[in-house]
Amino acid sequence: MFSVVIPLYNKEKSIKNTIWTVMDQTVTDFELLVVNDGSTDNSREIVANIKDDRIKIVDKLNGGISSSRNEGILLARYDYIAFLDADDLWEPDFLETINKLITDYPDADCYATGYACKYNNTTLNVFGAPKRGIIRNFFKQVYKAPVMHSSSVCVKKSTFDKVGYFNTTIRRGEDYDMWGRLGRATSIAATPEAKVWYRLDAENSAMTELHRPQALWLYNIPPESYKDKDQKRYYKRFVHRQVLEYLIKGKLKWAVQIAFHNRKIANWYSYLFIPQSIQFRQLVSWTKLQVRRFLRKVKGFSSG
Repeated sequence: MFSVVIPLYNKEKSIKNTIWTVMDQTVTDFELLVVNDGSTDNSREIVANIKDDRIKIVDKLNGGISSSRNEGILLARYDYIAFLDADDLWEPDFLETINKLITDYPDADCYATGYACKYNNTTLNVFGAPKRGIIRNFFKQVYKAPVMHSSSVCVKKSTFDKVGYFNTTIRRGEDYDMWGRLGRATSIAATPEAKVWYRLDAENSAMTELHRPQALWLYNIPPESYKDKDQKRYYKRFVHRQVLEYLIKGKLKWAVQIAFHNRKIANWYSYLFIPQSIQFRQLVSWTKLQVRRFLRKVKGFSSG
């Protein structure tokens, strides 16, 4: 059986559809823990109106998505915990696909499916493992292409005793921090089958916020990763992305802070080659996303 954990904070426009993609799973033996992180809109009421004995609402003071996931982990009754963000969607056979991975690779600690990035009903990119099976070198593989997302993973509950819980001091990128810990210490089984829709146009998206550098996961890179070539290359790419994003958005001081703090991962001269750290598919995806956002704004102005 599965415990499904959905962190919820002000997602009144999307939470109902998200929950119904769980209720419509071909595997029906699960509990759904919706951890309400102090929502101030109608999110909680919408969930409460969905009548199903498998749904349990957990109310807590606002503490961020990591604290909500941790609360769900602690309260989960079953051995396998699947996470789903409150604005993402599962295909009906997501849990069935995970269950097959568990059957075929029972000694793994973590399981993941592929996922598709969706913006305004358009698929921008599809990511996942290159083939079905155990990921032999997580950091080398993830450097080539992402293999997991916060809505596409299922983790054995006992695994968190090994790697720890989500870091509540990180306000953005807390999932990347967790994937790095899982990649260093556990066995991950994955499939390229895309069974998750990651919505880039979701309401109240954390990806649209700029946080002070100290709140980023890049400030928590473990020292042991500095000596591993694949880990260092993996982290360097994400450092470059953050620095580039902050520069584009005019936050020069914060960009410099990120670069200086992570100088052991990315030396000063590596920033001369930032474009080499951004894969072509990422550039295309980012460009398409910006164009669609611009068109939506233009359409909004013209209709206003």
